[in-house]
Amino acid sequence: MQDTVTTSWRRLGDTLRNGADSASTPSAREGGQPALFTEPVRILIVDHDMSSSESLELMLHASGYSETRVAYSGHAALAIAADFQPSVVLLELNLLDMSGYEVARFLSEHSQSDDLRLIVLTSNREHAGRELAGFERYLLKPVAALDLAGLLPPQVGSF
Repeated sequence: MQDTVTTSWRRLGDTLRNGADSASTPSAREGGQPALFTEPVRILIVDHDMSSSESLELMLHASGYSETRVAYSGHAALAIAADFQPSVVLLELNLLDMSGYEVARFLSEHSQSDDLRLIVLTSNREHAGRELAGFERYLLKPVAALDLAGLLPPQVGSF
């Protein structure tokens, strides 16, 4: 049996990259107009549920988001984010090693970008009605592709 703390991340995006650039938009809560960037949209998925995070990553890849990383713990998420510098973080609040709120606070404080977008993934309906607390949106799992697509910056060449 593998220890999920020491083997708590992987990088599927490395094998599926197609080399295409992507677009990024300012956060919808800022009311900004879409802006085109040459950097790809980098998405970090943080969830201790391996099946759920793998399904979500495959859905993102099928939608054209090839720059993804997956962390199965809060500590792994912080280590990955330091190097990967995600533009979007899809974060489960109920992690095994630390609170998703702690992860979000640390990521916000240490992000090199002012446009970091934090989106909660949760199966707990109690979270869905809470104040956003720095999160752009709360999504109930399992996440529907249509719900997620409306929150992510568009890719170059997408409609």
